[in-house]
Amino acid sequence: MTVSPGAERRGSIDRRSGLDRRSGGERRAESQRGADSHRLPGGGFWPGTATEPAAGDAEPVPLERVFPHSRFNESEAADRAVAIGAHQRELSARLGRNIGLSVAALDYLVNITGDLVAPTIVEHEILEGLEQRSVTDPLTGLFNRYHFEATLKRESARCLRYQSRLSLLLLDVDQLKAVNDRWGHPAGDEMLARVADAIRESLRGSDIGSRYGGDEFAVILPDTDARAARLVAERICSKVGASDASIKVTVSGGLAELSLGATAASETQLITAADRALYLAKGRGGNCVAEEVLPCRG
Repeated sequence: MTVSPGAERRGSIDRRSGLDRRSGGERRAESQRGADSHRLPGGGFWPGTATEPAAGDAEPVPLERVFPHSRFNESEAADRAVAIGAHQRELSARLGRNIGLSVAALDYLVNITGDLVAPTIVEHEILEGLEQRSVTDPLTGLFNRYHFEATLKRESARCLRYQSRLSLLLLDVDQLKAVNDRWGHPAGDEMLARVADAIRESLRGSDIGSRYGGDEFAVILPDTDARAARLVAERICSKVGASDASIKVTVSGGLAELSLGATAASETQLITAADRALYLAKGRGGNCVAEEVLPCRG
């Protein structure tokens, strides 16, 4: 089923701060409150990605909550939600007890429609932890390259579709190899963590900071032109350089903007342009930011 890019981005940002430390009882209580928020006056449910059903329609169920990674579009999710609701009522009537939404949905999608072949049952809080680790770089706590690439592809398509602005910032830690060689990799890791902290402190909630690989970081800046993106980049550089740690560190930045009139530029072109700008900044001695704007394409 589909989830809006904005909702997915907000959910990912929330997970970035770490695992939920509340007790299982507290999480289950909140989970129930979340389900109740989708409950209709008649006692049914509706899927968050579908249109709320009109009065008199068959009562659907919150399919996206039970199977958050199922590959249903809105229409398919709505159809199955209604069918699962009816299946739950039928089974409950036969057994003389409420079998619950999860059991009804699992039985319907495995044994009746065959939409699921080999499902695994996992507690919701465990799934959240797995999801968080799958998109997080363990050293810095920023998003990993996998999440960065998926997000940049989505944001590039969105900006081209709606003719909005998008900037990409690539950052490279200056002289990291020299630090690793002289003081060891733990010192280098500490430098990377400091840069990640500076990135986190400099971004808006809608921006996406990631570790791109090795000594490189990437920052996706939606709805941001090159001028505003440069301010962000210079803020990050300033925060990194202002650290009072014994080992000084600086970063170089390469900035690329997807121009407002672009019609065919891809995320690959945006990365290539930012990388060229980064190479230029490193050639100037580092500790600076260079930029490139992708040309309009007819």
